[in-house]
Parts: sequence; C-alpha cells; structure tokens
Amino acid sequence: MKRLWVFCDGSTGAVENHRGENGCGGLIRSAEPSAPMTCGAGAVALEADGRIAGWEWRPLPAMTNNEAEYAGLLLGIGLAERLRADDTVFLLDSEIVVGQMTGRYAVNSRSLYRWHWQACAALRALPKVQFVAIPREWNRLADGLACQAGISWAWLRDEVDKETRSKGAGGQGSGRSQTISCLLIPGS
Repeated sequence: MKRLWVFCDGSTGAVENHRGENGCGGLIRSAEPSAPMTCGAGAVALEADGRIAGWEWRPLPAMTNNEAEYAGLLLGIGLAERLRADDTVFLLDSEIVVGQMTGRYAVNSRSLYRWHWQACAALRALPKVQFVAIPREWNRLADGLACQAGISWAWLRDEVDKETRSKGAGGQGSGRSQTISCLLIPGS
C-alpha cells in the first residue's frame, strides 16, 4: 500500500504588505529588480520516510486566494494520481478549502463551487483520501513552489541572462551573481 502526504498551496502573487513581507512568507530583500508576480500553485508529495516522492508547480491566471488554494489542491490530486497513491493525506494551510472538502463548511461562492466540483471529480481517481488543515509554517515547500510559479519565467530568465552577460563581458554586474568553479576530486 502506497501512502503519500501531499502538501498543497496556492499563491495570489501578493508582492508586499505593510510590514515589508512578501505574500510568500519571506522578507523582501531588494526592490531592484522587482519581479512581476502573478498567481501560482504548488504541491509536494512525501513518502512515509519523509523523502520527496514528487513535486509540481504551475503559474495561474489572476484569481482569488481561495481559488488559488483549490488550484494547489488540484495540482496535488494530479500528483498523487501520477504517483499511484493508494492512501493520500492532503495537507493545506487553507481552513476554508479543507472545511469545504470535508463537508464541514458549505460552498456558497459560485466561483469556489466550480473549483470544489473539479476537486471532487478529480478525487474519484484516488482510492482513499484525507484532508488536514495545517499551520502555514508547516507548508513551506508547497508555498515556495506556488510563489516561484507566480514569477514569470520569461522575466526571471531575462534578468539572469542580463546578469550573466554583464559578468561574462568582463564587467562586475550588479553584484547579485557570482561564478564559482568547483573541482571534484574522486574519492574525497
């Protein structure tokens, strides 16, 4: 029997709040360059010994926080299905989504009803499932993937390319990147 613990999360791409923290749980280190953030979803599946069995991330269009949380759950359901889980524990930091999936809370929002219906339909492919609401601090891996998915890859790739070109041309660049050479010695 293959049991998996699947951590799921969604991010709405909130870049900064009044305390100088980004929406992805970390302090903003620099305003330059500021990454264009969108919504994203992430899911990480762990085995009984804590090893990562698989992970997924996906950028999302603009949506509400609860919709993004459902998108993270759908990503996690797909991951559990691909990994052929017999017993899946879904862990989310959204009390609303967990409450709605377990029937404790009603789904009154039209937009959430569509997401809830998709999740219920997708769950039919899994033999046994449970839902657990966890503190946000316990969901750091899925949160990080959701936040990373919310950063445009084209923008990030261009920023990295600019940085490496300025370094490669003999310039000092902005000081954010550093080239490190490693010599691997067999048997050491």
